[in-house]
Amino acid sequence: MSSNPYYGLPWETRYPANIHSMPAILVRGVGVAVILKLSEETYQKWKKLALDIWRAGGKPSDLVSFLGISEQDWDVFLDAVEEHSQPRVPTRDYPIVFPPTSPTSYVSFRRALNLKMPGERTGDRHFRDYFFGFPKGTVTPLAGSGGVVDTTPSLGSKGVRDMGKIIAEHEIQSYNGPVYVANHYRALADIAAHDLLMESVDNLNQAPLECILSPWTINDCLNNVEEELERLIEGYLRPLRSQLDGSRREAFQRWLPTVACH
Repeated sequence: MSSNPYYGLPWETRYPANIHSMPAILVRGVGVAVILKLSEETYQKWKKLALDIWRAGGKPSDLVSFLGISEQDWDVFLDAVEEHSQPRVPTRDYPIVFPPTSPTSYVSFRRALNLKMPGERTGDRHFRDYFFGFPKGTVTPLAGSGGVVDTTPSLGSKGVRDMGKIIAEHEIQSYNGPVYVANHYRALADIAAHDLLMESVDNLNQAPLECILSPWTINDCLNNVEEELERLIEGYLRPLRSQLDGSRREAFQRWLPTVACH
Protein backbone atom coordinates (compact mmCIF):
# COMPACT_ATOMS: atom_id res chain seq x y z
CA MET A 1 0.00 0.00 0.00
CA SER A 2 1.06 3.56 -0.56
CA SER A 3 2.33 5.39 2.52
CA ASN A 4 0.80 8.62 1.21
CA PRO A 5 -2.96 8.15 0.75
CA TYR A 6 -3.80 11.84 0.32
CA TYR A 7 -5.95 11.79 -2.79
CA GLY A 8 -9.73 11.72 -3.06
CA LEU A 9 -10.51 14.34 -0.44
CA PRO A 10 -13.51 16.65 -0.74
CA TRP A 11 -11.62 19.46 -2.50
CA GLU A 12 -9.06 17.29 -4.27
CA THR A 13 -7.79 18.89 -7.48
CA ARG A 14 -4.97 18.40 -9.94
CA TYR A 15 -3.25 21.51 -8.64
CA PRO A 16 -0.87 22.05 -5.71
CA ALA A 17 -2.48 22.58 -2.33
CA ASN A 18 -1.43 25.11 0.28
CA ILE A 19 0.25 22.49 2.43
CA HIS A 20 0.94 24.92 5.25
CA SER A 21 -2.75 25.64 5.86
CA MET A 22 -4.30 23.95 8.86
CA PRO A 23 -7.19 22.36 6.90
CA ALA A 24 -4.78 20.77 4.41
CA ILE A 25 -2.67 19.35 7.20
CA LEU A 26 -5.68 18.08 9.14
CA VAL A 27 -7.39 16.37 6.24
CA ARG A 28 -4.15 14.77 5.13
CA GLY A 29 -3.49 13.93 8.77
CA VAL A 30 -3.66 10.22 8.01
CA GLY A 31 -0.22 10.80 6.48
CA VAL A 32 1.07 11.73 9.91
CA ALA A 33 -0.25 8.45 11.28
CA VAL A 34 1.46 6.43 8.55
CA ILE A 35 4.78 8.25 8.55
CA LEU A 36 5.10 8.33 12.34
CA LYS A 37 3.70 4.79 12.76
CA LEU A 38 0.90 5.83 15.10
CA SER A 39 -1.78 3.46 16.30
CA GLU A 40 -5.33 4.18 15.15
CA GLU A 41 -6.29 5.13 18.72
CA THR A 42 -3.41 7.59 19.03
CA TYR A 43 -4.10 9.08 15.62
CA GLN A 44 -7.77 9.69 16.45
CA LYS A 45 -6.75 11.45 19.67
CA TRP A 46 -4.27 13.60 17.72
CA LYS A 47 -6.89 14.42 15.12
CA LYS A 48 -9.37 15.57 17.77
CA LEU A 49 -6.72 17.73 19.45
CA ALA A 50 -5.71 19.19 16.09
CA LEU A 51 -9.31 20.08 15.25
CA ASP A 52 -9.76 21.73 18.64
CA ILE A 53 -6.61 23.81 18.11
CA TRP A 54 -7.65 24.83 14.61
CA ARG A 55 -11.22 25.75 15.59
CA ALA A 56 -9.79 27.91 18.36
CA GLY A 57 -7.79 29.87 15.79
CA GLY A 58 -4.50 28.01 16.18
CA LYS A 59 -1.76 27.68 13.55
CA PRO A 60 0.03 24.61 12.13
CA SER A 61 3.05 25.46 14.27
CA ASP A 62 0.83 25.17 17.36
CA LEU A 63 -0.20 21.70 16.23
CA VAL A 64 3.40 20.58 15.80
CA SER A 65 4.54 21.79 19.21
CA PHE A 66 1.40 20.59 20.99
CA LEU A 67 1.67 17.06 19.62
CA GLY A 68 5.40 16.88 20.22
CA ILE A 69 6.28 16.01 16.61
CA SER A 70 9.98 16.36 15.85
CA GLU A 71 10.98 18.92 13.24
CA GLN A 72 12.53 16.13 11.16
CA ASP A 73 9.33 14.05 11.12
CA TRP A 74 7.22 17.11 10.36
CA ASP A 75 9.49 18.05 7.44
CA VAL A 76 9.16 14.51 6.09
CA PHE A 77 5.38 14.79 6.29
CA LEU A 78 5.23 18.20 4.58
CA ASP A 79 7.60 17.03 1.83
CA ALA A 80 5.36 14.02 1.20
CA VAL A 81 2.23 16.18 1.05
CA GLU A 82 3.90 18.62 -1.32
CA GLU A 83 5.13 15.83 -3.58
CA HIS A 84 1.68 14.31 -3.86
CA SER A 85 -0.07 17.65 -4.36
CA GLN A 86 1.69 18.33 -7.64
CA PRO A 87 -0.18 18.33 -10.97
CA ARG A 88 -0.42 14.88 -12.49
CA VAL A 89 -1.56 13.21 -15.72
CA PRO A 90 -4.55 10.88 -15.07
CA THR A 91 -3.47 7.86 -17.16
CA ARG A 92 -5.06 4.47 -16.55
CA ASP A 93 -1.93 3.32 -14.74
CA TYR A 94 -2.27 2.76 -11.00
CA PRO A 95 -6.00 2.96 -10.35
CA ILE A 96 -7.19 4.08 -6.93
CA VAL A 97 -7.48 1.37 -4.27
CA PHE A 98 -10.74 0.90 -2.35
CA PRO A 99 -10.48 -0.13 1.31
CA PRO A 100 -13.21 -2.30 2.86
CA THR A 101 -16.54 -0.44 2.82
CA SER A 102 -19.99 -0.82 4.36
CA PRO A 103 -23.31 1.05 4.22
CA THR A 104 -22.00 3.30 7.01
CA SER A 105 -18.36 3.58 5.85
CA TYR A 106 -18.34 4.33 2.15
CA VAL A 107 -16.79 6.10 -0.84
CA SER A 108 -18.04 9.69 -1.17
CA PHE A 109 -17.11 13.25 -2.15
CA ARG A 110 -15.79 13.92 -5.68
CA ARG A 111 -15.01 10.30 -6.31
CA ALA A 112 -18.63 9.25 -5.69
CA LEU A 113 -19.85 12.09 -7.91
CA ASN A 114 -17.94 10.48 -10.78
CA LEU A 115 -19.52 7.03 -10.48
CA LYS A 116 -22.95 6.52 -12.02
CA MET A 117 -25.56 3.83 -12.05
CA PRO A 118 -27.09 3.08 -15.48
CA GLY A 119 -29.58 5.77 -16.42
CA GLU A 120 -28.45 8.34 -13.83
CA ARG A 121 -28.40 11.91 -15.14
CA THR A 122 -26.73 13.49 -12.13
CA GLY A 123 -23.03 13.52 -11.23
CA ASP A 124 -19.72 14.99 -12.33
CA ARG A 125 -17.79 14.45 -15.56
CA HIS A 126 -14.16 13.97 -14.49
CA PHE A 127 -14.09 10.21 -14.08
CA ARG A 128 -10.49 9.55 -15.10
CA ASP A 129 -9.12 12.33 -12.90
CA TYR A 130 -10.45 10.69 -9.75
CA PHE A 131 -9.71 7.03 -10.40
CA PHE A 132 -6.47 6.72 -12.34
CA GLY A 133 -2.90 8.00 -12.39
CA PHE A 134 -2.21 7.98 -8.65
CA PRO A 135 0.92 6.72 -6.89
CA LYS A 136 0.74 2.92 -6.77
CA GLY A 137 -1.42 1.66 -3.94
CA THR A 138 -3.06 4.99 -3.11
CA VAL A 139 -6.16 4.31 -1.01
CA THR A 140 -9.30 6.45 -1.28
CA PRO A 141 -10.45 8.05 1.99
CA LEU A 142 -13.98 7.16 3.10
CA ALA A 143 -16.92 9.04 4.59
CA GLY A 144 -19.07 7.74 7.40
CA SER A 145 -18.05 6.13 10.67
CA GLY A 146 -14.33 6.72 11.21
CA GLY A 147 -14.04 8.59 7.91
CA VAL A 148 -13.14 12.11 6.82
CA VAL A 149 -16.63 13.26 7.76
CA ASP A 150 -19.50 11.32 9.32
CA THR A 151 -23.07 12.20 8.38
CA THR A 152 -24.54 8.91 9.57
CA PRO A 153 -25.91 10.54 12.77
CA SER A 154 -28.36 12.51 10.60
CA LEU A 155 -28.60 10.48 7.38
CA GLY A 156 -27.82 6.91 8.38
CA SER A 157 -27.03 4.89 5.25
CA LYS A 158 -29.43 6.84 3.03
CA GLY A 159 -28.28 7.01 -0.57
CA VAL A 160 -25.39 4.58 -0.09
CA ARG A 161 -25.40 1.76 -2.64
CA ASP A 162 -23.24 -1.16 -3.74
CA MET A 163 -21.32 -0.25 -6.90
CA GLY A 164 -18.79 -3.08 -6.88
CA LYS A 165 -19.84 -4.38 -10.30
CA ILE A 166 -19.89 -0.89 -11.83
CA ILE A 167 -16.37 -0.32 -10.52
CA ALA A 168 -15.25 -3.62 -12.05
CA GLU A 169 -16.84 -2.70 -15.39
CA HIS A 170 -14.77 0.50 -15.38
CA GLU A 171 -11.66 -1.66 -14.76
CA ILE A 172 -10.77 0.25 -11.60
CA GLN A 173 -10.51 -3.04 -9.73
CA SER A 174 -11.72 -6.59 -10.24
CA TYR A 175 -15.02 -7.54 -8.68
CA ASN A 176 -14.50 -9.14 -5.27
CA GLY A 177 -17.69 -8.14 -3.49
CA PRO A 178 -19.65 -5.01 -2.63
CA VAL A 179 -18.09 -1.55 -2.72
CA TYR A 180 -20.43 0.91 -1.04
CA VAL A 181 -20.60 4.35 -2.64
CA ALA A 182 -22.70 7.44 -1.89
CA ASN A 183 -25.21 8.48 -4.50
CA HIS A 184 -24.71 11.98 -5.86
CA TYR A 185 -27.06 13.63 -3.39
CA ARG A 186 -25.36 11.99 -0.42
CA ALA A 187 -21.93 12.89 -1.80
CA LEU A 188 -22.96 16.54 -2.07
CA ALA A 189 -24.34 16.44 1.47
CA ASP A 190 -21.05 14.96 2.72
CA ILE A 191 -19.11 17.76 1.01
CA ALA A 192 -21.39 20.34 2.62
CA ALA A 193 -21.01 18.73 6.05
CA HIS A 194 -17.26 18.58 5.63
CA ASP A 195 -17.11 22.26 4.70
CA LEU A 196 -19.30 23.22 7.66
CA LEU A 197 -17.24 21.22 10.13
CA MET A 198 -13.79 22.07 8.79
CA GLU A 199 -14.19 25.76 7.94
CA SER A 200 -13.13 28.29 10.56
CA VAL A 201 -15.89 29.96 12.57
CA ASP A 202 -14.63 33.37 11.38
CA ASN A 203 -15.22 32.39 7.75
CA LEU A 204 -18.61 30.90 8.57
CA ASN A 205 -19.64 34.19 10.17
CA GLN A 206 -19.03 36.03 6.91
CA ALA A 207 -21.43 36.40 4.01
CA PRO A 208 -21.81 35.13 1.39
CA LEU A 209 -21.02 31.60 2.58
CA GLU A 210 -19.13 30.55 -0.53
CA CYS A 211 -16.90 28.29 1.56
CA ILE A 212 -19.73 25.73 1.77
CA LEU A 213 -20.49 23.44 -1.20
CA SER A 214 -20.03 25.80 -4.13
CA PRO A 215 -22.95 26.57 -6.45
CA TRP A 216 -20.78 25.50 -9.39
CA THR A 217 -20.51 22.01 -7.95
CA ILE A 218 -24.27 21.79 -7.42
CA ASN A 219 -25.08 23.08 -10.89
CA ASP A 220 -22.54 20.77 -12.55
CA CYS A 221 -23.86 17.71 -10.78
CA LEU A 222 -27.61 18.36 -10.80
CA ASN A 223 -27.93 20.12 -14.15
CA ASN A 224 -29.94 22.87 -12.41
CA VAL A 225 -33.05 20.66 -12.50
CA GLU A 226 -35.62 21.85 -9.94
CA GLU A 227 -36.80 18.40 -8.82
CA GLU A 228 -33.21 17.22 -8.30
CA LEU A 229 -32.38 20.33 -6.30
CA GLU A 230 -35.45 19.81 -4.10
CA ARG A 231 -34.46 16.20 -3.48
CA LEU A 232 -30.97 17.34 -2.42
CA ILE A 233 -32.27 20.03 -0.07
CA GLU A 234 -35.15 18.19 1.57
CA GLY A 235 -33.78 14.68 1.57
CA TYR A 236 -30.11 15.20 2.27
CA LEU A 237 -29.14 18.74 3.31
CA ARG A 238 -31.88 19.79 5.72
CA PRO A 239 -31.39 16.73 7.99
CA LEU A 240 -27.73 17.74 8.54
CA ARG A 241 -28.94 20.50 10.88
CA SER A 242 -29.53 17.94 13.63
CA GLN A 243 -25.82 17.19 13.99
CA LEU A 244 -24.62 20.81 14.00
CA ASP A 245 -24.59 23.27 16.86
CA GLY A 246 -23.54 26.80 17.74
CA SER A 247 -22.02 28.93 14.99
CA ARG A 248 -21.97 26.04 12.57
CA ARG A 249 -25.70 25.49 12.88
CA GLU A 250 -26.31 29.23 12.47
CA ALA A 251 -24.15 29.26 9.34
CA PHE A 252 -26.04 26.26 7.99
CA GLN A 253 -29.37 28.01 8.60
CA ARG A 254 -28.16 31.06 6.63
CA TRP A 255 -26.64 28.99 3.85
CA LEU A 256 -29.41 26.45 3.17
CA PRO A 257 -31.93 28.91 1.62
CA THR A 258 -29.25 30.04 -0.85
CA VAL A 259 -28.98 26.53 -2.30
CA ALA A 260 -32.41 26.87 -3.91
CA CYS A 261 -31.15 29.97 -5.74
CA HIS A 262 -28.38 28.10 -7.51
